Amino acid sequence: MKNAMIALISAVMLIAACSDKKPQPKYQPGTPEYAFFEKVAEKVPVLNPNENNVLVSTSEFSVYISDVAQPLYQTFRRFEQNIETIPVNNVTDFLKQFSTQKAERELMLLAANKSNITVPQDSLTKRLVEIYTRFGGEDKFVEYLAKQGLDLEFVKKDVKESSIIQKYLQDVVFNVDDNISDEELKEAYDKDKTASVRHILFKTQGKSDTEKEEIRQKAEKVLAEAKDGKDFAGLAKEYSEDPGSKDNGGLYEDFERGRMVKPFNDASFSLPIGAISDLVETQFGFHIIKIIDRKKETRPFDEVKDELKNSVSALKKSDAYTNAVESLKEEYKYTEHFENL
Repeated sequence: MKNAMIALISAVMLIAACSDKKPQPKYQPGTPEYAFFEKVAEKVPVLNPNENNVLVSTSEFSVYISDVAQPLYQTFRRFEQNIETIPVNNVTDFLKQFSTQKAERELMLLAANKSNITVPQDSLTKRLVEIYTRFGGEDKFVEYLAKQGLDLEFVKKDVKESSIIQKYLQDVVFNVDDNISDEELKEAYDKDKTASVRHILFKTQGKSDTEKEEIRQKAEKVLAEAKDGKDFAGLAKEYSEDPGSKDNGGLYEDFERGRMVKPFNDASFSLPIGAISDLVETQFGFHIIKIIDRKKETRPFDEVKDELKNSVSALKKSDAYTNAVESLKEEYKYTEHFENL
């Protein structure tokens, strides 16, 4: 239940309206939030509460600091009394994540509206009742929202938009062939199920083209060292910017096909065991990947047939979603403005 609450509130916090007209800063002097961002801005200047910088722009809307300030504050407010210990890299990473999620949500709404997607009011009402029930009733839910600086109208708007997006995904984006043949299932069964790799990440999110080129050159030098036989785990500990694997020598062990972003996944499941990739670029940056091991399914085909159907269907939907988002970003001239983070 706790996870459901967190997921709901996180979604609600990202529903402030976007527009081409620059909105006013979200917080005013004298509020705890203003004081918090005033202090944090000493480390991350773009969060100055007197300004409202754009984070993402498109031809139809922009995402500003004010659009993601609330979830950012809720994520890091535990540092209010001790700002000097706040992890700056985490702040900027979450700022990018929240603004990207907000922009992609708005793009999906644009596409859904263009496709004339609607959701019946009774379905929305049913969803709201389910939410109230999880929180112990409408009054308790409203009380909880107030503590987060939100109100019920925002939640109703969020439920409506989320339902429209889900229907658009189901009816348009995920409208893939559900009749998966036995041949497809057997092909999936015969493929390696999991991979273990070590990798080195050089982050490029929010960097300018010039900075990306400098990062690429640095990555190429480390790649040359790796291919010359230098200890890969040691290189990962020294150079990788992936906090999830750096201290473990860049190791990701026994992850299933499709779990990682596509370019990373493709390299992990196509290169020979023991091979070191060339630079692999994802939305996170440049990766150098060394293939440690791969494993196949050990259970009989008939025993895992239903699982395979779900897996193949999920992969198709994941690819469809990624393609849809990238297409919308191109159509609406999506641009990130993370240079000063």
